[in-house]
Amino acid sequence: MAYDIDISGVRKSFGETVALADLSLQVGQGEMLGLIGPDGAGKTTLLRILCGLYFADSGLCRLGGRESRRETRAVRTFTGYMPQRFSLYPDLTVTENLRFFADLFEVPTAEREKRLQRLLQFSRLGPFSERRAADLSGGMKQKLALSCTLIHTPRILLLDEPTTGVDPVSRRGV
Repeated sequence: MAYDIDISGVRKSFGETVALADLSLQVGQGEMLGLIGPDGAGKTTLLRILCGLYFADSGLCRLGGRESRRETRAVRTFTGYMPQRFSLYPDLTVTENLRFFADLFEVPTAEREKRLQRLLQFSRLGPFSERRAADLSGGMKQKLALSCTLIHTPRILLLDEPTTGVDPVSRRGV
């Protein structure tokens, strides 16, 4: 079986604190996995290792058959990562944020408007496309953050607590 995520013997420490100890798991193509645990269990650390923001002290992480440590740039082309506190640009509008991330991920010009319209419809942010991100509700900010994460149509999606601070109605939408 081919795995989109293949983690073997990963260990990560911060000084004396061991965040991950000999973690191994595989996630197959098309599978969905949720990491559940208390604060400090290492969930965010693992996601950051997977997308190349941190490096494991030992062990191996492969995404889409590529090693996240040695092939970070390649991994980022097909991986979308939405951190707990996604940093939108508050002075930019919804549309401008989406276009910025399309530029960042080098979305082909011919595809940009189609993807932007699809994401505005998906997120139900179309009526707010010219509103500054700073003026959005918490739920709308999370929907925009998710849309920015999806703009390059990643094959692998890593979401770190995507509904934190979102009201129950918006949570269902996200």
